[in-house]
Amino acid sequence: MKFYLRTVVLLLVMFLVLPALAQHPTQHAFLWSHPSGMKDLGSLGASSYAQAVNASGQIAGYFVTNVGDLHGFRWTAQGGMKDLGTLGGNFSVAWGIDDSGVVVGSASKKSGAVHAVLWATTGAIKDLGTLGGASSEALGINKKGDIVGDSSIKGDTATHAFLKIGSGRMRDLGTLGGALIYANAVNVLRVVVGNSTTSSGDERAFLWTKAGGMQDLGTLGQTSNAIGINDLEHVVGFSVFTGGSPFHAFFWTRSAGMLDLGTLGDFGANSDAFGINKSEEIAGYSFTDHTNSIYHAVVWRGKIHQATDLGTLGGKNSTAFAINASGQVVGWSDVN
Repeated sequence: MKFYLRTVVLLLVMFLVLPALAQHPTQHAFLWSHPSGMKDLGSLGASSYAQAVNASGQIAGYFVTNVGDLHGFRWTAQGGMKDLGTLGGNFSVAWGIDDSGVVVGSASKKSGAVHAVLWATTGAIKDLGTLGGASSEALGINKKGDIVGDSSIKGDTATHAFLKIGSGRMRDLGTLGGALIYANAVNVLRVVVGNSTTSSGDERAFLWTKAGGMQDLGTLGQTSNAIGINDLEHVVGFSVFTGGSPFHAFFWTRSAGMLDLGTLGDFGANSDAFGINKSEEIAGYSFTDHTNSIYHAVVWRGKIHQATDLGTLGGKNSTAFAINASGQVVGWSDVN
């Protein structure tokens, strides 16, 4: 499985999928909680996708407008879903939200350039700049407001992960030897996780600290990607087995290393983990069997990381992207 710049994938969705929207299932963002189950958050246009949830249940994500553009949103129980706007272009996505309601993501300018951005609680948007290249995106924010993401470097010869603390500049986090490095999440201790190519072109999950730099977390066989981290420095993501399939969600700790979280029952099925809270509840998805045709939102819980199927909003597929300390889960689901 190749890694990718998330914004590039979203742009491909706009150009390749949306023209066939009439035949494509509609997806809606959801908020899942116990015992209420899965709540449809609706949309401001066509499909919508929830990507992050903070401690008070505020949600960040993006939706497809009625003309096929992508726009970031912030959702609250009091105000519902609100369009966050852009930097003057027709594109934005929201990837993370902190406990105060500040949202980070990426947005396009009138020129078409896409930059990492921050939306204040007032709705004001701020361009976070780049590492010297043409484009950037912010993918995560912690309780302190520290931001991580990726940016092209000067000359646009490579994409590097960054950490931005407060009003300071983006800090280049280095590499594992390759040219494509993405930071996906940061915890309160400013420990960053993501993925990097190596000098040989291999793709590896990494953990970065100020003291130790970038550490290769290994794999379950072939490649790996670290996507989420909690404040205990427990990491989740996915890894591809030797031979190229399947790929499974993993749980990583310093003491035990990388552990396979498995699937909803069939070893040949694929699974992925995106978010983890302090109670080690993990949000992600699993295909239901080895045919890899139907996938459902999943939460792994307990010492043995038992997988629980969260179901759907009535359609075929669903995915869970994030989970907060209260066990509230967000993601998206087919609704038809």
